[in-house]
Amino acid sequence: MNETKINRYGMEPLTFKNYFVYGMGNFASQLSWTMVGTYLSIFYTDVFGLGVGAVAMLMLIAKVWDGINDPMMGTIMERTHTRWGRFRPYIFAGAPLLVVFTILTFTVPGFGGPAKLIYAYVTYIGLGMAYTMTNVPYTALPAVMTHDPKEVNRLNAAQMMGMTIGQIVLNLTVLPLVTFIGGGDQANGYQKTAALLAIVALPMFWAVAVMSKEKVTVEKKEQGKVLDGLKMIAKNKNLLCAMFYSFFNMFGILGRISVAVFFYMHCVQNFALITVFMMMQMAVGTLVMPFAPKFVEKFGKRNGAIISMVIQGAALLLLYFGPSTSIPFNFLCMIIYGTGYIAGPSGSGMIVDAIDDFDDKYGVRNDGMAFSFNGTAIKIATAIANSVFLLVMGAFGYVGGGEITSHVQTGINLAANMLPGIVFLIGIIPLALYDLDKPGYMEAVRERLTARNAEKKAEE
Repeated sequence: MNETKINRYGMEPLTFKNYFVYGMGNFASQLSWTMVGTYLSIFYTDVFGLGVGAVAMLMLIAKVWDGINDPMMGTIMERTHTRWGRFRPYIFAGAPLLVVFTILTFTVPGFGGPAKLIYAYVTYIGLGMAYTMTNVPYTALPAVMTHDPKEVNRLNAAQMMGMTIGQIVLNLTVLPLVTFIGGGDQANGYQKTAALLAIVALPMFWAVAVMSKEKVTVEKKEQGKVLDGLKMIAKNKNLLCAMFYSFFNMFGILGRISVAVFFYMHCVQNFALITVFMMMQMAVGTLVMPFAPKFVEKFGKRNGAIISMVIQGAALLLLYFGPSTSIPFNFLCMIIYGTGYIAGPSGSGMIVDAIDDFDDKYGVRNDGMAFSFNGTAIKIATAIANSVFLLVMGAFGYVGGGEITSHVQTGINLAANMLPGIVFLIGIIPLALYDLDKPGYMEAVRERLTARNAEKKAEE
């Protein structure tokens, strides 16, 4: 008879299958969300027919609302208790909605005028809400799948690998698929490409929902007011530091992604290499990601994140001030930029540490609210970055289909490289205030939590 192995935290260790399936969930996310983040701006301006200012306002309003409904999702999750867990049912139910709204968002309706703009608002906001329903519980899963910090790091590294591989696949295939499927009709090409990728993602989300078991259970009890949950978030200094780090990190990464295609099309002007440039840093990130857990164990989550922010910020500033139209120089800078992905698990790991530390001190586990607010931080960062970077381009005279002068190129270069580079360096500030990386501190916290949970089970 085979005996089930139990680790020091009283749980069965995770297996390769657990890491693979969980990482596959972020691969699936990229087939929808990175499609949106990378190509929606240019789809709206050059295919859908909206002005740059209208697109910037749309993205700002939609993302701000997106940031508001994340805490709503967190509140719902913390009040959910089913035999399938608190998080997984929402992944299962949200994934089909994500498919539908991805297709609708990349559809050009057969009417114009104000109704067309309203259509864009409804479909894009609906897409954001479907993504919230799927992604907030997905990102929260490591906190309830294990108490082992090494396993948490591996889960987060797996989802980061899923992200980078998904981004590579997406950037290598989207434009060729749009051209091939559309047969010269970009509107048709974008719609059918979005449909294909979203449908492929659906069974991956469902696999995560079925196979990522929630082992850290939370006692079902009377929930306080939502305001009480907000106060607990505000009381957790280290959680706030981790969320602000995520804010600036995603501001830089996703903000740049949203305008990078403009930079490669109109500044570098090498159309044959656009897809290569768009995925270069992800390719490097995929190569370094398997070493991320060891890197984080050696340097600590906070210090690893600081190193990452310095690398990414420096690479983009180097690209802005250097010969930015040079093909070899772009390759060099993107290789340097991609190595910053080495600290990928740090942000989520710091959030889990902050949740466990708060649970240890106050007996309250607010993981649903914590990850939903982190989602809020990321989406607000994306909203501001998308809008600001597009407005900077517009201020320098960029108009979809208009003349690309040297002045316009300067604005695009500024938005795609210098501004996100500065944002990365600003993100070091909240990391300097995070203080849970002291040697042995979190190990002691988790041992106390394990002992406390064992006592509760014995009493039952």
